[in-house]
Amino acid sequence: MQTVEGFSGDNTATDHPDRTYFLHLKYDKCKMNPNQVTGIVLAGGRSSRMGEDKSLMMLNGKTMVEYAIDALKPFCNRVIVSSNQLVYDFTGCQVWQDEGENQAPIVGIYSSLKQSNTEFNFILSCDMPLIGNKLIDYLLECSLDFEITVPIHDNMMIEPLCGVYKKSVTGILKQSIDEHQLSLKECINKTIHRFVEIDKQLTFFAPNLFKNINTPTDFEDISLYLSGENLS
Repeated sequence: MQTVEGFSGDNTATDHPDRTYFLHLKYDKCKMNPNQVTGIVLAGGRSSRMGEDKSLMMLNGKTMVEYAIDALKPFCNRVIVSSNQLVYDFTGCQVWQDEGENQAPIVGIYSSLKQSNTEFNFILSCDMPLIGNKLIDYLLECSLDFEITVPIHDNMMIEPLCGVYKKSVTGILKQSIDEHQLSLKECINKTIHRFVEIDKQLTFFAPNLFKNINTPTDFEDISLYLSGENLS
């Protein structure tokens, strides 16, 4: 989660006006054919603050990685797991390994886009179990004319690990990696991109929609929330 700097909150761009668009549309079901989309679940992080591989942690009956896979399946011709660990056979998904040993998300995205055979690819981190079908559908609907489409929320926070990346940005990602510029935010700014505002005006909005799990406390909070208790 990163802050979008240099932009106002009124759905208009204040720099890069030819490249960047804030969008807020009434939700309507996406018409995109699932055969046009590959789902890519990022599961290659170090999980250093968690102390164990969070993608394999059991949360209310299923692993974290399965939450992401299940959310993507209705919209994708196939869903793969981006990871250097070959431990996901139980999901029925292929594992695509990264090029190189750097575990930065940009490397996993680049490596997966390079292998993808579809122009549209939905990237979703395995540590965001509250992401649901309607958000994914909405972002796909908003992505047709843009190279990268990602949500923003709450004081212009950007979620670069939950969005649509076209295969055509592979070269830009590779250039950033080669130049050791591993910030996804900076890379996104080099593309024709769209920031889609997600707020309470949308029927599927929830305050904790983008809550991600990095620590044992986060995991406990999400577990309680999914059990019907309030999330702090």
